[in-house]
Amino acid sequence: MVDKLDKYIDSYSKEWYQAFLLLMMAGTPGIFNAIQISSYVFLVDKPSYWCDIPVLKAAGWSDQMLLNVSTPYQNYSSKKLEECSYYNQNYSIFAKNGYNWSINNLETANSKPCQYYSYSNTDTVVTEWNLVCENVAMKSNIQAVMAFGKFVGGLLFGSISDVYGRKFAFNLAAFIYMFSGPSAALIDSYVLFLIARFLIGVAGSGIYESSYTILTELTSGKTRTLLCLLMNMSYPIGYILLSIIAYYVRPWRMLLLVLSLPMFGLLIQCWFLPESPKWLMSQGRESQAWEVMTKLVPSAIHADIDNDNQDMVEIRKSKKSQGKFNEFLSTFTTLFSTWDLSVKTGISFSCGFVCGLSYYVIALNGDNITADRYIYVALNGVVEGLAYLSTIPLLLYVGRKIAVSGLFFASGILQLALLTIPKESANFLLFVALLGKFCVSAVFSVSLLYISELYPTTIRNTGLGTSLTISQIGSVIAPYVVELLGAKAWYIPSTVCGVLGIFVSSLVLMLPETKGTVLPDTLEDMKITSSVKVTNCCKF
Repeated sequence: MVDKLDKYIDSYSKEWYQAFLLLMMAGTPGIFNAIQISSYVFLVDKPSYWCDIPVLKAAGWSDQMLLNVSTPYQNYSSKKLEECSYYNQNYSIFAKNGYNWSINNLETANSKPCQYYSYSNTDTVVTEWNLVCENVAMKSNIQAVMAFGKFVGGLLFGSISDVYGRKFAFNLAAFIYMFSGPSAALIDSYVLFLIARFLIGVAGSGIYESSYTILTELTSGKTRTLLCLLMNMSYPIGYILLSIIAYYVRPWRMLLLVLSLPMFGLLIQCWFLPESPKWLMSQGRESQAWEVMTKLVPSAIHADIDNDNQDMVEIRKSKKSQGKFNEFLSTFTTLFSTWDLSVKTGISFSCGFVCGLSYYVIALNGDNITADRYIYVALNGVVEGLAYLSTIPLLLYVGRKIAVSGLFFASGILQLALLTIPKESANFLLFVALLGKFCVSAVFSVSLLYISELYPTTIRNTGLGTSLTISQIGSVIAPYVVELLGAKAWYIPSTVCGVLGIFVSSLVLMLPETKGTVLPDTLEDMKITSSVKVTNCCKF
């Protein structure tokens, strides 16, 4: 029956208008994912700041007058200003005697940390909760908590999708998205804001995995390759839209609201996006699988459906006796049920981690290479779009393995090349960094398709989801690498990613090629597919 189903899926794939509609429904969530992930760059825009002294402000002193008596410099300079401390003076006396007296009676004094702050711009998350000086790590938390949400979402929704269905997982993630997105714009508490960002990450991961798997299982051959690559074009579209919107909408709450309200358009996908017939068949729900297939391909109604098929009966009995919790848990353990699956999973996890780390380090590293954030985010979108388009001819004519390995290697070399470029050469630094972004974006797209083809239908979404989950560990680390290590030396973030990229490129060479192969449906089918071998390094 699965062979017959594949025949109709192949027929469905060849109808370009149906494939295009499926691509639109599955790809749209990626726009929201890209916007929410990269909004961090604009939310935490750090204005100039200095220690505020309320008693002087209450006396009517200007910021410049305040700076002149509280810092060692007479003239304000954004490069020389002591931002996190001020002179330990009796400012009540200054306020009482006036500015002219105070400036003539300055005495040497020790410095102490700021108690209050003044900002040149108050419309960012940084100024909302004073995320500066000793609180600077709290700024990175805003991105890290979303990445952690994507980690949890990938872990949960991979199994939710394999146990309860691709569409159920999609709908659940969409409703979480529609609730948490606008909520983040309206919350006054820093902790509640982090919770909302966490839920956005959970939903973003779940909705992307589910739609990607539906697209994979409803297409075949070159159509599957083409659509899975084009689906990722939603990300560069999101980046470009974000940079345009953020340029015109500066207050952070208004910006988040404008970015989040369009999420309610996901209700269209919740209604019209079909369930995967291959998943229904793998669950022993043959009649439902053919019912869905018939809606997509009317000629499928003439298929010879045997409702008493013994294999389907056994699958249903197995699912029923196993129980939902055990079934949910077994989807994870199955990833390591054989030596071959364990090694494939380990390499997939390595690919995911390095992709996630490199992708977000480059995306967030604009300030460390002195790039304008609006231009930098927009250029990231353009470069990423070109990267995804370039993978189409690459995968149509080159194998998955050599493409993934080669792109990892190239991205590693380019990021290490930044070491040889002086920081003063800002434009050249930006050019090389964006070339690295090109390779990382391309390998992210290609590796998703490759990983999804390594696993059978019964655990495909779990395999893909857990790999994306591991990539979120890299995403969680990325803002700290950029903020903390980048502060020590601007080249450290790119160097770390470069070394890891070259290492992973060698691991991928041990995997088998999947181009032109039929996707396995069960663990039994895995026995007739190629396994992981060191000798595969010589096969292309």
